[in-house]
Parts: sequence; C-alpha cells; structure tokens
Amino acid sequence: MSVNMVEFLKHHTLLHGVPEEELEKAAVTMQSASFADGEWLMHEGMEGDDCFFIAEGRVQVISRSLTGRAVMLAELGPGALIGEIALIRNEKRTAGIKAAGDVMTLRLDRAAFERLAEASPYFHESLSFAAELRYVHGLLRKASIWSAIPDSELRGLAEITVRRKVSRGQTVVREGDTAQWFYMVASGRLEAYTTPQRAHAFETGDYFGETALLTDTTQSGTVTAVEDSELLVMGKTEFLAILQHYAPVRRQFAEVLRIRRPDLTAAAEQLLAAEPGNAPAETASDALTAADESPEGSGQPKPSRWMDTLLAIGGGFVLFTLLAAWLQSPLWSAAALTAGSLVGPVTFVAFVRGSQLLGFRASRLAWVFVSSAAVAVPLAWIVERAWLFGPGGASFAQLDIPAAVALIEEAAKLIICTALLRSSRMRFLMDAVVFGAAAGMGFAAVESLIYGWTYFQQSSTGSMLAVLWVRALLSPLGHGTWTAIAATGVWYGLSAGAGRRTAAAPAPAIRWLKAAGLLIVAVMLHAVWDYHGLEGVARFASMIAVGAAGLLILYGLIRTGTKEERHAVAALNPTLPGELRELTGEGSGVKQLPLVCAACGTQSPPHARYCARCGQALRARPDA
Repeated sequence: MSVNMVEFLKHHTLLHGVPEEELEKAAVTMQSASFADGEWLMHEGMEGDDCFFIAEGRVQVISRSLTGRAVMLAELGPGALIGEIALIRNEKRTAGIKAAGDVMTLRLDRAAFERLAEASPYFHESLSFAAELRYVHGLLRKASIWSAIPDSELRGLAEITVRRKVSRGQTVVREGDTAQWFYMVASGRLEAYTTPQRAHAFETGDYFGETALLTDTTQSGTVTAVEDSELLVMGKTEFLAILQHYAPVRRQFAEVLRIRRPDLTAAAEQLLAAEPGNAPAETASDALTAADESPEGSGQPKPSRWMDTLLAIGGGFVLFTLLAAWLQSPLWSAAALTAGSLVGPVTFVAFVRGSQLLGFRASRLAWVFVSSAAVAVPLAWIVERAWLFGPGGASFAQLDIPAAVALIEEAAKLIICTALLRSSRMRFLMDAVVFGAAAGMGFAAVESLIYGWTYFQQSSTGSMLAVLWVRALLSPLGHGTWTAIAATGVWYGLSAGAGRRTAAAPAPAIRWLKAAGLLIVAVMLHAVWDYHGLEGVARFASMIAVGAAGLLILYGLIRTGTKEERHAVAALNPTLPGELRELTGEGSGVKQLPLVCAACGTQSPPHARYCARCGQALRARPDA
C-alpha cells in the first residue's frame, strides 16, 4: 500500500488546524512500516522514541497485570495514533502493541512529533487528554476490582477518575475524617495505621477507603505515604453508583468488607441484597454458584503433589526395608524406621493440603507437624501415665479407658491447632482441616517411631518392619483424620465466639452445634478405634468401619471447605474479559505456579488477582 503522507496528515482529525508547511515537514521525516499478523510493533517497558499512525489494519494494545497475565486494553484501527503516551509522559512504554492481521503504519519520530505538538496547541491538548484517558483506562482495566465492567463503560469511569501524586510522608486519610473518596494505588507504597500500631501496607494494585464509604462511617485509620506514590481517586457518589449498577462489583466489595471488617458482616449482606439499578436482580448465591462451575471463575484445579511425596518417601522406605532385612544393619534399620514413620503421615498431609485452594506455605504446615510431635506426644504420655496407667497398666477392653485416652490425646493435639485457629487470618474451614491433619499426623509419626523402636528392641528387624508397614497403610484412618475433624469443630466454635461469618459457618447457634458435634465424633472415632473388646475378624472389621466413617466425614468437610474457598476466590476475582490465554501459557501445557500473597503468605490460584484471605493485590514472583 502506498500512502500520500501529507494528504493522510491533512485529513486526520487530530491534526486539524496544523499549518500545511508543518505537516509537510513532518511528512518528510515519516516512514511507512508494515507488520505481519502477530508481529509486535512495540513492547511494554521499552524506551519510546517514536509513535505510529495506523494507515491500514488493526492492532491490539496489550499490557501485563501485576500477576504477569496479559490483558488486552484496546483494539485500534485505521487513523489511530499509538505509542504517543511514552512521548508525552517521557516514560517507558506502558503497553505493548501487537498486529491483529497485516498492518500498515506511518512512523513519526520524537523530533517530528514535538514539532507538530508545538505548532498546534489543539494537537497537543487533544493528544494529552486522550493519552491521560488511555493511561488511566489501562490502569483500571488491569485492576481486577473493576474487571466486571464492560470496556466501553470503563472508559467513562476513567474520565471521572483523577490521578493524584503524593509525596513521601504525606497523609492521605486521617482517622476520624469523613469519607469522601475511594483510593487506588497506581504506584508507590502507603501504610495504614490504627491506634496504636501499623495495620498493613498498600502497594500497586491495592485500594483503600471503601469501608467508610460502604458503611457511611468515618475513617477508621490513618493512611500515610512511605514513598513517593501515585493514586487514582474516585468520588463517593461515583463509587456508590458503580456498586449500584454492577452486581459483580458489589459482590467483590462485599467480600472485601467481610475480610477487612468481619464485625461488619451485616453491612456486607445488605450490600449483596441491594438491587442493581439497571440490571436484572441476581442473588449472590446464584452468581457464586455459576462462578463455582466456571473453570476460569472458580480456579483451575491445583496439581496435587501427594503422589510425588508418596513415591519419594515410600520409595525410600521400600529401599531401606530391603536393605535392613538383607544386611541386618542398625544403620539401615534406623533409616527404615524413620522413613516408615513418616511415609504415611507426610503423604496424608500432602494429600489434604493439595485439596486446599488458599493454603499457606508448606513451611508453616511443617511447623505444625513438628510442634505437635514435640508438644502433644510428651504431654499426652505424661497425663496418661499420671491419670490412667498405673504400675499395673490398664485394659483397653473396657470402653472408659479408650475414651479417656482419646480425650487426652485429641486435647493435646488441639493445643497447637487452637493457638493457630484463633488468628483472624484463619477464615476458611479448610485451614482447620489442613492444620488439624498436620497436627494429627505429627503425633502419629512419633507414635509410629516409638512403636517401631520398641518392637526393634524387644524382637527383631522383621517385627519392626511389619509394624511400620501396617501403621503406614492404616495411617489415613487414624490420627490425621480424627484431629482434622476435631480442629474443624474448634474452628466453628472460635468463629462463633468471635462473630466471624462465612459461607461455611452461618449462624452462631448452628456453629456451636457443629463445634460440639465434630469434637464428640472425633473423640468417639478415636475411642472405638482403640477399643479392644472385640477380637479377630470383628476387631479388624470395626477398625475398617471406624476408618471409613472418619474418611467419609473428612471428605464432606473438604468438599464444604473447598466450595467455600472457590466462592471467596470467585467473588473477589471475576473473569477479566480482556485476558489473553495464549500469552500466559494457559492451556498450552506451561506450568502455572500459584501466586503467593506478600501480605499474608497465602498461596492463591494462578488466575487470581486479589488474595481471598486478606484482600491485598497479588503480584507475580520476580523469578516467575
């Protein structure tokens, strides 16, 4: 295609009023450039020394979100000017441009661009206004808190959003102030203080001020910039109008309100009950159920690593068993004893953790595992020896002894769990299930170690190995399951006492009933398992029945807990229409790593943009 550059510039809307001689000077410096389908015209983050008029074809404006996913900000056709934002703002490219089909462009270098801007105030002002809108629109589009808003209307939102620069040390919001504005952090870092300590930090992608606007109260804390920052500011009227108009956005902020102010759950429910202004009424339950069934909305299934754990530790156990039986060496017997004590418990914990969508780092789980082994086992041993087992021992053929042992051991294991679950961060039922399983299996690992060592000293290596294999195979039916159930009961009780309310823990009375019921069930399962009143096949059948009952209850808790987590993720992270899967590796076999929240350490699914545990913006890891 041959383009008469002077004629093209003359008829361009932005260049009306520019003297013809200036257009001719600009045309002399311009060059035509062709791009094939899929070719990049410019890359985000690169230095910008030129811009392009699109003469023919279409291009996609693409940027990266904080989590590293590609987001299409716009699709532009003939006549559009691209790349001008970097020239006007003297910054690096804020987005990349990719050809959507064959494209013909006219390239304008920085010198020619500046001459045109100097020659025509209209040209400069029009471009500056358009660049500002496109820049703000890009920031809003990449922020998932507005992702449910159609792009055409999001551009209108950009027109009423003001950029505001704040200097280090400047106070943006003071405790007790009347709420007038909603703030989004475009760059920099701010910290929120509530008397007398720092609450948390806000960085790029985070937002604040919504609680006071939603509840019509004064600001509950003071927010100060700890470095030079830039904010996007929206007025109260506009903010509330958006919530009234868009049900998904209402659900997002209702979930944020639950996270940041659990004591204001009633206000969150009122927000969800509000009727949309110009849209069909839709209940939160219906929307979340739909999101739960959507692969993109509810989160991709996490790859489970429990099989890797089983193969690693189990393979070692098999190898050490063979070497210990063949060589009769104390070294290999000790190795088999260690691996055999760990293989069942560690694999079970890895399996349960693999079911959690919003888990903590593995190091925290390992701490619970080890702490339970170090605290619960000695404590239970001391109490049982003092209260139950005198010099003559005690018989497990009477149900009172197994029941007492079950009470003591479950109480000892729950010490660590209760201390953890008291934290407001433990807002999900699956937290109790996973940490309970870790505490129970830490106890089971030490118990297996003690049993194995006892048989090794009293009998032979073969007896020790037999005991270890049996306990490894039966471990999923015992301590981990019982304590996971009991810890869930503790979680329900703590949530009822603290006034927390989630999808898995509705009314206080029901939570108290569930707490008592789960604790009683856990103790009963433990007691019946230890009961020696039956012999032979009857005892084996009773153990299998008890184990199956425990696993069935645990399965129900995991289903309830994972559904609650998926709802929370879906409410806070609706689908972003402009995301491009082909640029992120999704669906192409590329491994999608979980995102780790810098504020609370929660691992979120790869598609999330905000942490469903603390509400902070998620960011891709530097090495991802």
